[in-house]
Amino acid sequence: MPVTITENTSIDYDVQGEGPPLLLVNGLGFGRWGWFKQVPAFTRHFQTITFDVRGERDLGNGVADLTAEAVALLDHLGVGKTHVLGTSLGGFVAQELALVRPDLVDRLVLVCTSYGGRGPQAMSPGALADMMGLGTFSAEAAARKALVAATGDAYREEKPEEFEQIVHWRLADSSSAASYYEQAKAGARFDLSGDVGHVTSPTLVIHGAEDRYVPPANARALADAIPGAKLRVLEDAGHLVFVERFADVNREVVRFLKSGVAGPARETGGPGPEGEPGESEAWFRGVKSAFRSWVDRARAWIGLS
Repeated sequence: MPVTITENTSIDYDVQGEGPPLLLVNGLGFGRWGWFKQVPAFTRHFQTITFDVRGERDLGNGVADLTAEAVALLDHLGVGKTHVLGTSLGGFVAQELALVRPDLVDRLVLVCTSYGGRGPQAMSPGALADMMGLGTFSAEAAARKALVAATGDAYREEKPEEFEQIVHWRLADSSSAASYYEQAKAGARFDLSGDVGHVTSPTLVIHGAEDRYVPPANARALADAIPGAKLRVLEDAGHLVFVERFADVNREVVRFLKSGVAGPARETGGPGPEGEPGESEAWFRGVKSAFRSWVDRARAWIGLS
């Protein structure tokens, strides 16, 4: 049952799994379908809440309005305190929520996002053009161009059918141009550079090393700005790191939320949707990786490669 928040807008939501609440806040252009790699893993440990806001609204107060929508949903569900995970624009909402309603936020996970403002490294003009679909002449071409720039070549080559499914979902569940513009404008105005240091929730920052939309320098600055925050940068992943490296992301998130200590990020994908191998398996994979690296260096030294 949707939650009506104004005359013209409502919130559609799903609550799945059992355990401590975990609110997932999606990014610009994504609906709750975007958590298809997270929900199967997280619902084993948490009461996982995903949502979409439907209808046209004027975000005159920017991200603060988006945050108020999340608060309205939590109030409706009777959730007094929850873990919060936000990606991209959803990461802005998560930070704002942690600052204005710290009573609602237990642990905080910020994925492929920044504290806004100018930041240490701006998005390149080319990446901005790709994100906005400039030079395309159809909604499908624009969405595809934006999603290509959000992912790595290796991911699209290895999982072409999955990538096409994401394009399909993006088109099938796309908001109106006016709504998309309002959200993009809210994100562009967002700037917590002077306030994010007041976040009191234990925080984990996860980022893709190849992110073109939010260059990794912004993730490092975000983690440095939040007291005690932990940073995990995953190689071979772009802006959609939570899809491309879902096993590692899921593992890091579950460990952090359940223990408050994030384990070291590995640079290989996990064995399944949960992506939570035992400690002995993780150690063995690390040994194999180190051995392969040593062999490669030895071969190069003696001129075999």
